Amino acid sequence: VDHARATPDAVLLRRVESGIWRDVTAAEFLGDVRRAARGLVASGVGVGDRVGIMSRTRYEWTVLAYATWNAGGVTVPIYETSSAEQVEWILADSGSVAVVVETERHEQLVADVRDRLPGLHSCWVVESGGVAEIEALGAQVGDDDLEQRRTSRTGDDLATIIYTSGTTGLPKGIMHSHFV
Repeated sequence: VDHARATPDAVLLRRVESGIWRDVTAAEFLGDVRRAARGLVASGVGVGDRVGIMSRTRYEWTVLAYATWNAGGVTVPIYETSSAEQVEWILADSGSVAVVVETERHEQLVADVRDRLPGLHSCWVVESGGVAEIEALGAQVGDDDLEQRRTSRTGDDLATIIYTSGTTGLPKGIMHSHFV
């Protein structure tokens, strides 16, 4: 937010679109984050709610992580190579209410365990237009609501739960605040 206000044309990131690298300015990134955050809010993600993100590292992952934080939520990254058992455990243990996955294969992993995840209300697929679906949901969420959620979080609040690889059993959730 500070970068977008102070230097809106500064290039913060680069992303591949149709095989070509394109610069993303601070203002563009914030716009993408806010549209996704509004959609998460409209979908029912509340302050403190957990949102799983199962994807390789890509621009949309970053947008969704920041969008979750702007909505007041907590990110729960899930390795894109996780098994159905691991996905079920992480989503259940974290209490995730929504998950964004990268591929249809990931969506199928979630579908295979969804009946055992009663708290999970939403699943979107990045490669099938999921980010646009999320953004479309948020058309009625106002700037004031979003800003109140974003600024209600402090450095001491939980920001993310990162699960270990589980080499000694099921993955264990490591909680990190916004100060980490």
